[in-house]
Amino acid sequence: MTIDWPHWRRIINERFIELNKCVDRYLILYGSRGSSKSDYTAKRLIFFCLTHKYFKCILYRKNFNSIKDSSYDTIKQAIFDLGLESLFVFKLSPLEIVCLNGNKFIARGGDDPNKLKSIKDPTMVWYEEDIPAESDFATISLTIRSGKADLLQEIFTINPQVEGNPEDNWFWQRFFKDHHELSYRQRTTVEVEGRSIDYYYTVHHSTYQDNRWLPDEVKAQIEDYKTKNPYLYSVYAKGLWTAKETGGNFYKEFSRAKHVKKLVYDPELPLHVSFDFNVNPYCSVQIWQIKGLDVRCIDEIPARYPNNNTKGASKLFLQKYFAHKGGLFVYGDPAGRSADTRSEQGQNDFRIIQTELASLRPQMRVHSKAPAVAMRGNWINQILGFNEGGIVVSIDENCGQTISDFSYLKEASDGTKHKEKVKDAETGVTYEKYGHMSDCADYMLTFAFISEYDKFQRGGITNISFGKNRNSKNSY
Repeated sequence: MTIDWPHWRRIINERFIELNKCVDRYLILYGSRGSSKSDYTAKRLIFFCLTHKYFKCILYRKNFNSIKDSSYDTIKQAIFDLGLESLFVFKLSPLEIVCLNGNKFIARGGDDPNKLKSIKDPTMVWYEEDIPAESDFATISLTIRSGKADLLQEIFTINPQVEGNPEDNWFWQRFFKDHHELSYRQRTTVEVEGRSIDYYYTVHHSTYQDNRWLPDEVKAQIEDYKTKNPYLYSVYAKGLWTAKETGGNFYKEFSRAKHVKKLVYDPELPLHVSFDFNVNPYCSVQIWQIKGLDVRCIDEIPARYPNNNTKGASKLFLQKYFAHKGGLFVYGDPAGRSADTRSEQGQNDFRIIQTELASLRPQMRVHSKAPAVAMRGNWINQILGFNEGGIVVSIDENCGQTISDFSYLKEASDGTKHKEKVKDAETGVTYEKYGHMSDCADYMLTFAFISEYDKFQRGGITNISFGKNRNSKNSY
């Protein structure tokens, strides 16, 4: 079969010509919307499908149902644009595109991990738009090892916008850390059985300005964001790594710029440690220090399996702070007083904490019942929004789970926390994505500043109140 393939400069933008000879294991295309990175990838893969002796490409997205309207349709449209539709069969069940030479594209979603593991001899994968879960990436990447292929390659086309600090994202850590240029090629050397093995990856940045076919009206709309919304301009025009902005948040007054800082542990000050006793995705431990009205979250411990219980979480805390001599106060969910879920009679979460942390002589500070969610949320928002003279809250830049909670936890219609439930694709366990670390903060703040909180509940403005907690001489 002879294919009259057009010259590449006729069908792709000049910005991508340099990539045609790239045979690196990972090819990462990122940047702004409308840069034509997906169009280029589709045509690149169609060319490989037609010219390689063996080719089986996975089309991946986190949700399987989104593949049909994204990478699948992009490839289908490119095939028709190139006039090659007679050479392909487009299947919907299963979702596949099959070439007459036997090569094919197959669709897989991150919401069905069993199907990811059952792919036989894939040669390539296209991760479209979504940054995959690290476990999905590992599963697919280690599956692409077929000896039948001329080339093994994984291609990412992403808009680099993520929840939380981008630098905390596993993908950024693996492929972007320590690089200041926008586009580059990186060699990675790994020791295998006494030998040094190299593999390479290419990172390629593009913007809408690289797309000669993008209508001028669309370009004008993108540029208009420069003055109207600088955040969206950085996303749509510049294609730079950014944290997603969301609306309807519970902590309306939280600002990463204002409240997130680089903090230092002070061994002379007491530790204020707060617990939330969920098991999945982790048991939450949050560590604060207080000096006057300066309240600092210096550390967090998301105690994951097998330490995702009160005893395990306490042990992890003790491993880090066993030498602390400045005093210890313990806060947490009042439901932890209950003994009805404990295997040992007479035990509850706070007794376990007292036992495990006995060497630090903890003083327990636990409400008789949990403060009302909407009320405490309104009070904490008042604190977060205050600028001077009141309680000042700071969170260390390394407390990623806490920062994500304050950034992305939504408010329910009744003013309480809307704790979105998600399902772990690997284990099938359903858990609340956000809310546990912020609950720790709520319990600690409402008790450590109980006088101020009580005043707020009676209708006062508490953030201009000075003075120490009346319940403890060792509060600050």
